[in-house]
Amino acid sequence: MKQTRWLVVAGGIVVFATSHCAMAAAGFATRDLNPILQPIYLPTLAPVKEDNGWLLAHSLYITNTLQDKSKSGESLVIDAENYRYELGLSYRKDNWLTQVNIPFMANTGGELDGLIDGWHDFFGLPEGDRDDFPKDDINIEYVRDGVVEYSQDESSSGLGDLSIALGHQLTDGPAFFIGIELPTGSESDYSGNEAIDLAIWVTHEKQIDAEMTVYGLLGLSFPADDGNLEGLIVDEIWVAQVGLDYRFNDNLIGTVQFDFHSETIEDSDLKAFGNSLQIQLGLGFLQLFENHRLDLFFSEDIMVGTAPDITFGARLVRGF
Repeated sequence: MKQTRWLVVAGGIVVFATSHCAMAAAGFATRDLNPILQPIYLPTLAPVKEDNGWLLAHSLYITNTLQDKSKSGESLVIDAENYRYELGLSYRKDNWLTQVNIPFMANTGGELDGLIDGWHDFFGLPEGDRDDFPKDDINIEYVRDGVVEYSQDESSSGLGDLSIALGHQLTDGPAFFIGIELPTGSESDYSGNEAIDLAIWVTHEKQIDAEMTVYGLLGLSFPADDGNLEGLIVDEIWVAQVGLDYRFNDNLIGTVQFDFHSETIEDSDLKAFGNSLQIQLGLGFLQLFENHRLDLFFSEDIMVGTAPDITFGARLVRGF
């Protein structure tokens, strides 16, 4: 798993080192949406204007997860559906960039278990433990050395932790960011860790030709060791995103993106808390609505068990 981490990080460095093109709004602001880990601040790609002005983004993620794992004194059950809405606002003034992200989230039993079963059957994907659990219930529990560290058996919803980032883009080069996540979420609602998290990261993109653009993010998160997982969270988490946009015509862009993060829980042997790698596949519609861009996408865990089974996403962006 360590080899996977450094391959992804190296890929991000290659993107940054070989690029000479001004940054644009490439890529998805996706992340590991494991409901236990969502209060942890993980930097992501975010749409930014090429010229001065504002961008407003509405993003919706629907995630369905069923995991039942035990190993070396640890056991984890995640049977839940998660809904996450993010209101993103960014502003560019010359080479200075500001980003604000406000998330709202809900953990529920959900309605998609039957749809996910059909998806797996249609594509011949393994069902895992899905047949052993009741449909559309919520059950999240993490036990370590006989101690229940995290437990949720009822639906919850609430405002998550608001994040603010300040960045500076070098002329025709990468953009460097520093961000802070504020304790606006609630530990009792499972929407925040009631502490301050910090992160630093760099983003960049390179236009290969008129149709193809590659882009990436490489960052380091410093999560606070508080909230429902107090005493278990690692001191730092590496994050990398690498992707490719392909423009089919003036209206349609296809995107393939890989999302990675390093381990999140100290001394855990469970895949859900170790190195994670996902693939994002999406389509962007540039002229479907006037002055707006619509992106539709979904993600799968390439390293099985290290992220939710599947995530459906949509993002609507407007510049002004």
